[in-house]
Amino acid sequence: MSTLEVLAALIIVLVILIWRISWLASRVHRATLRTERTWSALDGALVGRAERATELVTMPGIDPATALLVLDAAAAALEPDLCRGERERAESDLSHVLDAVGPMLPASPSELTSERARASICRRLHNDAVATALSLRRRYMVRILRLARHTNEPRPFEMADGKYCTLPAGPLETDQPS
Repeated sequence: MSTLEVLAALIIVLVILIWRISWLASRVHRATLRTERTWSALDGALVGRAERATELVTMPGIDPATALLVLDAAAAALEPDLCRGERERAESDLSHVLDAVGPMLPASPSELTSERARASICRRLHNDAVATALSLRRRYMVRILRLARHTNEPRPFEMADGKYCTLPAGPLETDQPS
């Protein structure tokens, strides 16, 4: 093998290695951006759910104790300066309050139900995006080359969805003939 052939092979290997590293870096970057976008959607859905919950108190037939409970939980969830753990607790508390007052409502408000379902779906999408980003960040090449060093590590958002917002986790079961 001549020196020119060795040099050409070395350049080809180097180009492939650089392409692979840049591809992996862009994949990590896209996954991180996806977590930020899903967090934005989740935050909007949670704010919408809390705002719809505050509208419950204007419904006719709501007793004052129920209205106070809902307003207190919604106000805690809408507090702007909460850290992540406090926000998760406040949103879970709002879910529990809405579950507790749901049977007491004169009519099921469809807007609140749709906001709760939207928040549940957005939370699941965000947690899936976080899981993808974390699995990419844990790869050997990403850690060694520190490809995700400029971004904060994303965290899943854990909260109680409520019993009225549970969606099937897997495929729907069908009746099997015996």
